Amino acid sequence: MDIEQLSKSQTVLLTLLVSFVTSIATGIVTVSLMDQAPPAIAQTVNRVIERTVETVVPSDPKGQAASTIVTQEKTVVVKEADLLAQAVERINPSLVRIYTTGAEDARFLGLGIVLDNRGTVLIDSSALDGGDAMVVLSDGTRARAFVTKRDSENSLAYLKAATSTEPAPTWVPATIASDRIVLGDSVVSLSGKSITRIATGVVTEMPQSAVIDTNIPTDSILSGSPLINTDGNVVGMSTAVSRASSPSGFLTATILLTPAPPAEPAKK
Repeated sequence: MDIEQLSKSQTVLLTLLVSFVTSIATGIVTVSLMDQAPPAIAQTVNRVIERTVETVVPSDPKGQAASTIVTQEKTVVVKEADLLAQAVERINPSLVRIYTTGAEDARFLGLGIVLDNRGTVLIDSSALDGGDAMVVLSDGTRARAFVTKRDSENSLAYLKAATSTEPAPTWVPATIASDRIVLGDSVVSLSGKSITRIATGVVTEMPQSAVIDTNIPTDSILSGSPLINTDGNVVGMSTAVSRASSPSGFLTATILLTPAPPAEPAKK
């Protein structure tokens, strides 16, 4: 049959048939590709589905008519970049900078994280010159702090702020992650001697001991740099021990979750 000899009606019917077959083929290909797609892609596609739930409330004994309640449920897709920004914002008040106690020419020693609202700070002990240091909070408040205990095996030290500090600092404890980190997890390392800087990466090797290995650049890691997940929870810390094991390594939260020692009487 010559297609040029078709009537208008036959041409329309043929067009509809071709469109129908094409739509079926497209559906088959789409389903096939979704089955082969990585879970993350499929999850992203599934998140944009909106559902409308209709609930019919029966009439009450007083004779009022039945009513219909329509509730629309919408899943909002959150980008990983947004999660990381929120995570950094959450941990930043718990990040402190450690300096020597000299009144002049105070020297930067490293970073630390606040463990409780009493002023207990966890740091990399290899950064300390002695038994005390000056702690600077994210809001600029300064407090002199003294070592209460050292964990030589993991190169950790606990500082306790002096109670005589004026004005009294507001301590915001960091949340130490209790869940197990897995290979490929997105993580963020914090650094910066004067302002907070971040470096993003992933967990590249599951810890065989107490060290998490990452692909974060070594020049973005300072003594005491905390490692956080996308929830803003601390999953690791850089110490002399972790860096000796791997330049981009961090002590795991399992070590950091060790209860802090009882605070000694604060020095004046």
